[in-house]
Amino acid sequence: MTDQKDQRKLGQILVEQGMITSRQLEEALHEQKRTGRFISEILVSRGEASEEQIAQSLSQQLGFAFVNLSEMSIEPKAKELIPEEICNKFTAIPIFIVQGTLTVAMSNPLDVQAIDEIQSASGYRVRPVFGCPTAIRNAIEKEYRLKSGPQPATSSAYEAHQGLRSEMKGRDPEQIAFLKQAASLAPVVEMVNNIMTRAVEMAASDVHLEPERNSFNCRYRIDGILYPVSQIPLEEQAAVISRIKIMANMDIAEKRLPQDGRIQMYAAGRDVDLRISTFPSIYGENVVIRILDRSGGILKLDQLGFQRHSLEAFHELIHRPYGIILVTGPTGSGKTTTLYAVLNEINTLEKNIVTLEDPVEYEISHIRQCQVNVKAGLTFAAGLRSLVRQDPDIIMIGEIRDKETADIAIHAALTGHLVFSTLHTNDAPSAATRLIDMGIEPFLAASSIIGILAQRLVRILCPSCKEAYSPSDELLKRMGIAKQSLEFYKEAGCKRCKERGYTGRMGIFELLIPNDRIKELTSQKGSAAALREEAIKNGMKTLRDAGLEKVITGITSVSELFRVTEDV
Repeated sequence: MTDQKDQRKLGQILVEQGMITSRQLEEALHEQKRTGRFISEILVSRGEASEEQIAQSLSQQLGFAFVNLSEMSIEPKAKELIPEEICNKFTAIPIFIVQGTLTVAMSNPLDVQAIDEIQSASGYRVRPVFGCPTAIRNAIEKEYRLKSGPQPATSSAYEAHQGLRSEMKGRDPEQIAFLKQAASLAPVVEMVNNIMTRAVEMAASDVHLEPERNSFNCRYRIDGILYPVSQIPLEEQAAVISRIKIMANMDIAEKRLPQDGRIQMYAAGRDVDLRISTFPSIYGENVVIRILDRSGGILKLDQLGFQRHSLEAFHELIHRPYGIILVTGPTGSGKTTTLYAVLNEINTLEKNIVTLEDPVEYEISHIRQCQVNVKAGLTFAAGLRSLVRQDPDIIMIGEIRDKETADIAIHAALTGHLVFSTLHTNDAPSAATRLIDMGIEPFLAASSIIGILAQRLVRILCPSCKEAYSPSDELLKRMGIAKQSLEFYKEAGCKRCKERGYTGRMGIFELLIPNDRIKELTSQKGSAAALREEAIKNGMKTLRDAGLEKVITGITSVSELFRVTEDV
């Protein structure tokens, strides 16, 4: 007999959705109590609704997936786990297994007794989904009686589980097919789309999907900080990752090696590029999704956060006819954004500008942009060797990663080209010593470098909720400020900034323009500290100085300044 309480709950949902009336529900429940038939079957027999309409409606309301068994094949290994008598008893049929979870189509996914008994028989965690009762019975008839004859209870659920684990290590075509099937279920598709859409709406730069022993977590990186946003049901882990891999044209069967992929999709009303990276961990694959939102366009130099005197000096620098200009800073400090703003500023029809990037994040008219492809042999060094034969006036290299790339870039700068590139260093003076450490001759570095721009991104205090306070004498001393009456601001949190206290980011910059003494020190392999001391004497404002100006003017907080400049 079916559970009267569950049947009433299911029927009430149909009433609330306007599919049947209260009177029709009471009549169906009366017959259900007398006959033990499912309420859906009774309603169908009376012509009041179709089985599929009822199942789909209930699945949407209760949050279960709906499966059309007529379009789905049953995985043999799943079928072997559950004897026919249990399937008939509960009008349920196992469909497939993914990473220790058995998906079972049920006419009543709320039936706790059925789920417990199926879990006990199979040795697997059960994920119930909705199916039409008639379709389930037809599938039982087709799979058990016509194909295999009467089935005994499984002799060893553990053995079946171990066999599946062994196959998962290989590239079993059946398992791949069922992974694809799980990934195509409507709730999984909707879940992945919602993760992406919400990330774009919240202006996240990255999405992290992180497997743990007992959870599958989702975090967004917003303004450089990771925030936990949700936990994805553990049983959906394999399906969600498979869905992302399918969208990115990645190998869904490969779980032991890192993979990279790319997705172009429409989310939150705009087109976005997603760069996918998977990495195997002890609890499954970790997925990081970089979001490249092109809708905001390319910022102008005066929108980046430069101090007035630094902007004027940098503007003069980027209009020089030749030499190399380096933009430095850690990953995520806005170097690429700065370079795109520079290219946009100096882009004219009289100049041939070519780029070599990894990846191309924004497309700019009249500029020849090329993306590196290491698998195909197009590295920065290999691409740059060919690029210099394209008669360029200006060259932008996404990053100098090795001596070969550095050599070609410097020789291009010394032979009449203006070259822009990036390096990973903590401050501007360290960039020159980094090139020398790579193996570049000191006199070549001194002769070719015309400017080095170090940068960081600081979060901007929310103007709606930032709180004013008077800094202590100890804090002023720590910041190198003489005792005086100043008003600083700190983060608070409100609805507008989603309680984070900050909205958006802007750059702070340290611009080093070598004078004769700095060039001499570089040629003599002087230390970064010596170069820094001379640059400050020559008028260079440090990253801490630039940040302090934004603290004093109430743009950012002291804690944020210390966070991003603690290494300089």
